[in-house]
Amino acid sequence: MKLTTNLSTPLIELLRDRDAPIDGIEVGPWISPREILDHRNALSGYPFYFHGGSVALRTRLFSDAGDTILHYLEVTGSPWVSLHVGLHPLEMRRLCQRMGWRLPLPFPERSVRAFIRKMTELSRRVIVPMLLENSDPVPISDNYEVPAERMARILDATGSGLLLDIGHARLAAEFLRISCEEYLAGLPMERIVQVHVSGPRTSGGRMVDAHETLQEEDYRLLEFVLKRSKPDVVTLEYTRRKDALRGQLWRLRDIIGAQE
Repeated sequence: MKLTTNLSTPLIELLRDRDAPIDGIEVGPWISPREILDHRNALSGYPFYFHGGSVALRTRLFSDAGDTILHYLEVTGSPWVSLHVGLHPLEMRRLCQRMGWRLPLPFPERSVRAFIRKMTELSRRVIVPMLLENSDPVPISDNYEVPAERMARILDATGSGLLLDIGHARLAAEFLRISCEEYLAGLPMERIVQVHVSGPRTSGGRMVDAHETLQEEDYRLLEFVLKRSKPDVVTLEYTRRKDALRGQLWRLRDIIGAQE
């Protein structure tokens, strides 16, 4: 089981100090292909993993989402591409959030089928396995994609692996008013290929995906997951302070080692 984290300035500083116990680095479309190539050449001892995020949810880009993903796969050499699950075009979601409108979803089943069809078409274009990431709730949405059984259905229909984001799972469980363990148990844990860990926080009376430092609950839930699945990679999503990044990586290395 490999340990990776996001490319960041604090990580580069730790690598220079030889004080980052990682096996690889995750990057996404928020970094340009040219920058990724430069970093990959400078950090040639580490494999790069491509997290495509919401790139396939952008309506103006969907027709060439495959080309965009293929370009990033070429510059990263990633063994897979991971993508967000979403039933709304990204531009619509951002507009509604900005205007304070509720996201419309008049035909939920039709939206699910359309997403499955798009991901199936996309999977035929990309040259590596595709992972889909469980969703976090959106305050202006009915969050039809959040329930674990619907996520399982999408994975089955697309033949994709699961990128389990534990922070998203915590938010989804709060939204559904169940324990996180119950939510996780409803996911097809045998399909987990990669795990994202980051620290949620409470803001405005609700939990948000803050990508802060991990807390004891986050470590405990990771151990819960690792006892019930065999992911290839655990990825820490944290890019802020060097000392905090170091401490989390060494703690995660110990947890991973205890499972092997």
